[in-house]
Amino acid sequence: MTSINLSAAEAARKILGFYDTIPAMDPKAFAAGLVEILSNYPQAVLERAVSPSRGLAGAVSYPNLAKFKEHLDAWRDEYYLDQDRIERANRKRLPEPEPDPEMEARIAKGLRELADQLRRGIGPSTV
Repeated sequence: MTSINLSAAEAARKILGFYDTIPAMDPKAFAAGLVEILSNYPQAVLERAVSPSRGLAGAVSYPNLAKFKEHLDAWRDEYYLDQDRIERANRKRLPEPEPDPEMEARIAKGLRELADQLRRGIGPSTV
């Protein structure tokens, strides 16, 4: 989806445009409340909220600020989880350590000694 860079007011206007009525004594207060709620979310959440198929109009059949906020909170949480996953996937990895021939020789010698002891029937704890 392409970024549309919406303001909270533009998003509220688009969302409310999908409904035939606003269930409030004061529709302007309802719209202002929606703008205030939307102003707390990242741009990607606003873009999803205005989508007729994936947004609030597709999820909430009758406009209700509390129901709007429930969906927006869930979408925000998904967004931040995705951002965290992307950040972790792109994090610079530590380089592999340089091979240490002396350490590898000590390990090989220790394994040979252990194998010899086991062949003789003597375990490391009985030596």
